[in-house]
This record gives sequence, C-alpha cells and structure tokens, in this order.
Amino acid sequence: MNLESLLKSKGLRVTKTRLEVLDLVDKCNQPVSAEQIFNIGKDKSKNFDLSTIYRNLNILEENNILIKNTDLNGVSFYQVNKKEHKHILKCVICGKKIIIDNCPLDDIKEKLEYETDFKILNHNLEFSGICPECLEKEKSKTN
Repeated sequence: MNLESLLKSKGLRVTKTRLEVLDLVDKCNQPVSAEQIFNIGKDKSKNFDLSTIYRNLNILEENNILIKNTDLNGVSFYQVNKKEHKHILKCVICGKKIIIDNCPLDDIKEKLEYETDFKILNHNLEFSGICPECLEKEKSKTN
C-alpha cells in the first residue's frame, strides 16, 4: 500500500507535509525522533518546522499509522506500524542504538490477547545498557 492510500484508508487528509513526514519515517531503518525527522527534512522542504512535525506525528500515531515509543529520557521515537516493528538497545554512555530484529514480546502479546480478549495495538520496550565499545573504554580506564 502506498503512503497516500494508507492515509486515505484511515480517513485522513492527504497533505504534502503529512506525506513528507510519513515518507521520512518509512525510509528510516530505525525508529526516529521528531528532531531527527526535522533535521533530515528541513533542507528538502520549506514546510518543515518542529511544531508541524509534532502535530503530524501525533495525528499519525492516533490513527495507528505510526508506533510511538518513548525512551527513559522522555524522547519519543516513531516508526511505521508494520508487523515487523523494531525495538532498540541503547547505550547509556554514547547513545548508540542497535536494532533488535525480532520482537521479544510477540508470544507474550498473543498470550495476553487470548487470555483477556483484548486486541493489543501497541507496546513499548526499551533496553538500555553499555555497548561493547564503551565497555572496552571503561575497562581501559580501570587498568
């Protein structure tokens, strides 16, 4: 399904800015923040300002087109709502993010849906730790 059809299927107006925001999120290989979307798109479009991006992200998330995950620092990251959504490992020292290719919660989600008759639309999961490079730097400091 193309992005324009996706918006129409949710009863949303198709605007240039909405398409641009959705296209940028869709093309990113990992969940992205509003600020990252702004920085990527500001040179491509004169319609880009942070308030417009936030407004469109909220509309797309409310209509279940995007998934929003908020990290421990309160920063929200967005990705297109597909069956293969991604979770992230985030280094607390350097901020590096590593994508987890499969969702470790799929089995739990199915069990919860079966047991409760809920249709679960979204979930959040964040792992934080120290990446191998930062661990190595920490080791070299103590030696």
